[in-house]
Amino acid sequence: MSKLDPCNHRQGWEAALILVTALWGWSFVAIHDALRYLSDSAFNAYRFLIAALVMLMVVLLKGGRFSRQDVVGGVAAGLALYLAFFFQTKGLAYTTASNASFITGLAVVFTPLFAYWLLKTRPEKRQLLGAATATIGLALLTLKNLAMHWGDVLVVLCAASFALHIVILSKASKTARVLNITFVQVAVVGGLSLLQSLALNEFALPSRSETINAILIIALLGTAIGFYVQTQAQVASSPNRIALIIVLEPLFGGVFAYFLAGDRLSPLNLLGAGLIVLGMLITEFNFKASRAETG
Repeated sequence: MSKLDPCNHRQGWEAALILVTALWGWSFVAIHDALRYLSDSAFNAYRFLIAALVMLMVVLLKGGRFSRQDVVGGVAAGLALYLAFFFQTKGLAYTTASNASFITGLAVVFTPLFAYWLLKTRPEKRQLLGAATATIGLALLTLKNLAMHWGDVLVVLCAASFALHIVILSKASKTARVLNITFVQVAVVGGLSLLQSLALNEFALPSRSETINAILIIALLGTAIGFYVQTQAQVASSPNRIALIIVLEPLFGGVFAYFLAGDRLSPLNLLGAGLIVLGMLITEFNFKASRAETG
């Protein structure tokens, strides 16, 4: 088995990714709470620099050699990922954890559009139908008095940035070492977030133990391990199966927001959230391919 072909462990990586999506769902609530006491740029700097430091130690233990593909692909993916978390944490300060989790899931719908733009992969009819369904759901979830809240707009931009990251990573990871390219992109996000926080005079030390705990858990489990697991799972399994697993993230986010943050969605909001998930399923689920895989 080559270093880029962990297909013999597909089920294990898929199960690990399900656990990661649950952690990502919880992180919406934890970040939303932490941003009341720490700036978004400082939070992202701590999160990604701690994760990068841990990953660097592992990279050095494995030899520490980086190819051009590792660096170029990691920097490109890191820039897109920085934008995603920039918009997500900015948006979380102005919207609910529930809205943010469901809207971020729209990345699965945006991905085929970016794939068509960058990779010249024409979207299928089901992908267009899924995008339309999710757009209607987005309107029902977020529109109040015919106006979308500023925080929701920022999280939509976050979803688009995540989609761009997926497309860039899907191409770059084919010729790069998984651990190395994951480290580079995480380090890029951490470095840019630190520069942002210093330039805007937003950098500060976390003062609450709850904030410190959230940073450490999200940095180590949700970032260092989480992005490594996602990259390995994308290599090991089909994009269709991975997309269906990632759809669980907004569901986990909605559940955690309900029980931990007290978020309550109206019946119309719930319908909108359901349509977003349905749109993601329509976009990514290939019924013929699924029958072939299970048959």
